[in-house]
Amino acid sequence: MQGNPRQIFVPYNGKIADITHADTNKHTLDLATALSETRKIIALVLTGYRVTGTGYMCVYPNEGVLAQETYYGTHCAFTIIANGSQRVQYALSVAGEDFDMRCFGYVVEA
Repeated sequence: MQGNPRQIFVPYNGKIADITHADTNKHTLDLATALSETRKIIALVLTGYRVTGTGYMCVYPNEGVLAQETYYGTHCAFTIIANGSQRVQYALSVAGEDFDMRCFGYVVEA
């Protein structure tokens, strides 16, 4: 009989992406690459920090579902990742603005 996977919180404190795009389309960040993680990522504490501009960044945590986090300047949220996706989608409200995406920890299945 196989047991349930164990969830582990991994502390992390750093920038995982510099977000600058010349459009307002949805883009995707591969979290396994950004965090150098080989285990299955199921959630993370995420923030968007506006470096330049006046717009905002929307994060679509579960591959485009209606529940979303919007970052004006600095905001921090616990974000659930779509099962098996290892990625998060995001879009800028104004093309050409600069945001830093930071992570303050994440949950993996081990």
